[in-house]
Amino acid sequence: MSITPQDRKLERARARRFAVLIWIVFVILFGRLWMLQIAQGDDLLRQSETNRRRLLRVRAPRGAILDRKNRTVATSRPRFVVSVVPELIKDSPKAITRLCDILQISREELGAIVSRNQSIKGAPVRIAASVDLVTVAKIEEQKVLLPGASVELDQVRYYPDGSLFAQALGYLREIDKDELAKNRELYRPGDFTGKTGLEKQYDILLHGTDGGKLIEVDAQGVRTRALGGQPSVPGATLVLSLDKKLQRAAALALEGKVGAAVAVDPRTGEILAMVSKPDFDPNLFVSGLKSSDWNAISLNKNHPLQNRCISNKFPPGSTFKIVTAAAGLANNVITVNSGVNCRGSYYLGHYGKRCWTSHGSVNFYTAISESCDVFFYGVGHRLGIERLSNMAFAFGLGKQTGIDLPGERAGNVPTEKWKREVYDEPWRPGDTVNCSIGQGAIEATPLQMAMVAAAIGNNGRIMKPHMIKEIRDRNGKVIDRFEPQLVRSLPVSQEDIAAIKKGLRETVIGAGGTGHIVNLPGVTVGAKTGSAQHLRGRKTHAWFICFAPVENPQIAICVFREAAGHGGSEAGPVARAMLEEWFQIKNARVERSGRTD
Repeated sequence: MSITPQDRKLERARARRFAVLIWIVFVILFGRLWMLQIAQGDDLLRQSETNRRRLLRVRAPRGAILDRKNRTVATSRPRFVVSVVPELIKDSPKAITRLCDILQISREELGAIVSRNQSIKGAPVRIAASVDLVTVAKIEEQKVLLPGASVELDQVRYYPDGSLFAQALGYLREIDKDELAKNRELYRPGDFTGKTGLEKQYDILLHGTDGGKLIEVDAQGVRTRALGGQPSVPGATLVLSLDKKLQRAAALALEGKVGAAVAVDPRTGEILAMVSKPDFDPNLFVSGLKSSDWNAISLNKNHPLQNRCISNKFPPGSTFKIVTAAAGLANNVITVNSGVNCRGSYYLGHYGKRCWTSHGSVNFYTAISESCDVFFYGVGHRLGIERLSNMAFAFGLGKQTGIDLPGERAGNVPTEKWKREVYDEPWRPGDTVNCSIGQGAIEATPLQMAMVAAAIGNNGRIMKPHMIKEIRDRNGKVIDRFEPQLVRSLPVSQEDIAAIKKGLRETVIGAGGTGHIVNLPGVTVGAKTGSAQHLRGRKTHAWFICFAPVENPQIAICVFREAAGHGGSEAGPVARAMLEEWFQIKNARVERSGRTD
C-alpha cells in the first residue's frame, strides 16, 4: 500500500504536534526543576533538614530546696513517666482498656486523672509517674496498639519527707492555659508549676531552663543517630530558714490533731518551723493524682490544703493580753504596781463579765502569769478601743506580716470606724472589754501571734518574717542572701517591756502560772497561754506562745489547736516538744500547776 502525499502531510503534522508537546513538557519540568532547585531550594533544604532532624526537649530539673543545715527537703529525679494525648486515644475503647490493664487502674480512674490534669487541649497528660521497667516494657511492646500513649524519662519532683513540709513548700500541678499565656518564653505545655507555698512563690527561680537533643530520623520517623544538642540548666537552689529536726518535732507533737505550730528567730525573722495539721503528701500531685487520694484531701472537713499558720485567722484569746498590757503601760493607764481583787467577774454597770476563775488579789505580774481576765477587762475599759487597737497595729496585727509565702491573711483589729462600716452600729464599752482579752472581733493568725511573742523577746524590735536564707545557682554559688529586716519598734519603753517579760516568765515558774508545761531545766522560758471562745463548738481554741531564753531569745513559738480546750494543757505540750528539740533537752520532768488557761 502506497503512502499518499496527504498521508505524509498528516504524519508530519502529528510529529510537529508531538514535538511541541515534548517541548512543553520539557519546559514545565525544567521550570519546576528550576523552581525547586533555585527559587525554593533554600527553603526546601531547610524543610528536608527539619523532617530529617528533630529536636527532643529535655526538661530542666527543678531547683532543689534545702533546710537551714543543707538537708534536702525537695529535689528532682529522673523517672519514667507515662503520658497520654486524650484526643488520640478516646476513640479507641480497646486501647483505653489495654492501657488501664497495664497501669492497673480502672477506666473511671483514668478518666478522672485526665479530667483533673488536662489544662491544654491536645497536650499530653501525665497519668503515671515513677513507673517500673516492667510497665515501661509492656507499653513499648504494645505501642502500636496504644495511640497517644508514650513513655518518657522525665524529671519528677520528689519530696523525701512526704508531708513534713507540705503547706510550707506547697505542691505542683500541670500548668494551665492562663498561666501558659502569661509566660510562653519560660513555660511549655505539660510543665509543672507551683500552685501554693514556696513552690509558687519562687516558681520562676526553681523552674530552670530546658535543653534539647538533636536527632536524625528516617522516613518512618525512627531514630538513626544523635546529632548533638544543648543541655538543660537546673533551677536555682533555695536554702530555707526551716530546720528539719524542729519541723519534725512539731509535726509529731501535732500528729492526729487540728492546728498549727510556728517558730521564728526573734533576732532575724527567720522562720524555723511551720507546721499545719492535717496535712497532705505533695508527691501525690506530681504522679497522676488518683481519685481516692484527691477525695481524701478535698473532702476532708479540716481542709488539709490550707496553711493554718498564715491563711486562717482566729480569736487569740488570752495571748492577746500581752498587747493589752503593753498598751496599758505605754499609755500610763496602769503601772507594774497596779492590782485588783478578782472575785470572778467584772461589771460594766449591771452587766457582768466573768473571769475563768476567782483569783483574789492579783498584781500586774500575777495578772499575766495567772491570766486574770478581770485585771485586763479593767485595763481595756480604761484604755478605750482606739489606744488598744493602735498598740495591736504596732505589734503587726490586723495586717499581713509580709512573709514570702502566698495566701497570707491579715487578721482583724476592730475600731469604732470598722464597726460602723461593717455592722452599722456604734462601738460600745463592752466591745472593748471583749477585745482586751482577745475575744470579740479580734482575729489573728498563728504566725502573727508568734511575731507578738518575738517582739517582746526581741525588746520591742519587730523583724520581717521570711522563709529563705539564701539562693544558690547550679554551681552552688550564692546569688542572693536574705538579711534581717527591721519593720518597726514598739512604742513601749524598755522598762515596760522588761516588766512584761517578767510576767511571762512568772507564767512558767510562778506558783499559779498557767505555762508550767515549758518549765525546762537550763533554759529560761517566757510564755502566755490562751483559751479562745468561738461559735463552732463548746471547746475553746487552745493557744500557747513563748520565747527562750528570756535574756536573749533564740526562738519564739506559737502553737494553736483548733477547738481543743485549754492552751496550757493542749497546745503547751507541742511547744515543749519544740523547745526540747531546739535546746536538746531530753527526758526532763514535767512540772504542772493545775492551771491551764
